[in-house]
Amino acid sequence: MPTESVFWLAGLLILVGIGAWAFGQFFDRDAALPTRISADYIRGLNLVLSRRTDEALELFIQMAKVDEDTLETHFALGHLFRRRGEFDRAIRVHENLLARENLNDMQHDQALFALAEDYLGAGLFDRAEQLLTEIQDSETHGNVALEKLVYIFEREGEWQKAIETHRRLEMMTGDRTPHVAHYYCELAEQALANGDPNAAREYLKNSVRSPSGALRGSLIRARIARNEGRWREAIGLYQQVVDQDRTFITEVIADLGDCYRQDGRDGDFEAYVKTRLTQDPGASAELAYAAIVNDLTDSPALASCIEQFIAGSPVLSQLIDMTTIQSEEPELRKAAIARVVHGLRMIAAASARYRCGNCGYGTQRFIWHCPSCKLWESIRPVQRLQLDAAVR
Repeated sequence: MPTESVFWLAGLLILVGIGAWAFGQFFDRDAALPTRISADYIRGLNLVLSRRTDEALELFIQMAKVDEDTLETHFALGHLFRRRGEFDRAIRVHENLLARENLNDMQHDQALFALAEDYLGAGLFDRAEQLLTEIQDSETHGNVALEKLVYIFEREGEWQKAIETHRRLEMMTGDRTPHVAHYYCELAEQALANGDPNAAREYLKNSVRSPSGALRGSLIRARIARNEGRWREAIGLYQQVVDQDRTFITEVIADLGDCYRQDGRDGDFEAYVKTRLTQDPGASAELAYAAIVNDLTDSPALASCIEQFIAGSPVLSQLIDMTTIQSEEPELRKAAIARVVHGLRMIAAASARYRCGNCGYGTQRFIWHCPSCKLWESIRPVQRLQLDAAVR
């Protein structure tokens, strides 16, 4: 069966042939379509239908070189080459187009943008950035050029440039984007890594541009407070994160418990867990999972959640000796739960702990920007063990 590219090219050849015929009919009703061009189109179509697409493309690009009225043909050819992954040939087509001296401003910007897309597809970000910067003020291609520049700066981690570019885009379109909040959070993370919490705080002032950015900002502020020994402030921020998005309980439970311990308030941590269970009995499974992946078996309240989770699982309750788990001997019971938790943590480590709600991309490390579908805020912690996969 012919490929999609074959049909694309066949249709392209037919359309250009019809266009050339119509052009000739309009301007010279007595003139017939030149025999040479007609023969070339027929030959090109035969090559396409014979699946000799490379030869057909070479023939067609030669036709485009000698015909001054094939501007759209150049763009269509370049697009087809890019779709086929033949970026070097797409670049050659668009460079050949830019060499024309009779292009108007719109056509010139269109050619520059097409060439920039070729460079992007080939991974030549620096060249693409140079061309897109050249047309970022274009009336016809300014918006799309700025959007592509943002994509480049995100890929390269140039967060300040991404912020400045988004500001230009907002001025041009009037639309605000929540992504900028994450750019500021990325800068705050870099400042913390460089040992500059004050700079991180300044960046975080702009993290409230979106709900998820505000949540991420709270997580970073809690880390700063914890690093500086301000335990009560960190506790409040961690609890605020859980109130905003309960799925983050797995991310903060260990640090939250540590802050309570550092502040000499172990009993208050137990009270916090019990309060969450009272307010939402369904949170028991979430707390059990959080305790398992973070190995928090010393907390009586969390150990109780783990025990309920094991007893309520049709698989685990058949595999595990529940008499040991429910033993009246505290030490025996604690050791049994610890063994089970160790095994369950191995299961958790063998599967994705975080997953993108848009494309399904899974990862063991939490990230805010999905590397697969390129969306922000789409990855969230998994809230259950993949026991069915482990059994298979």
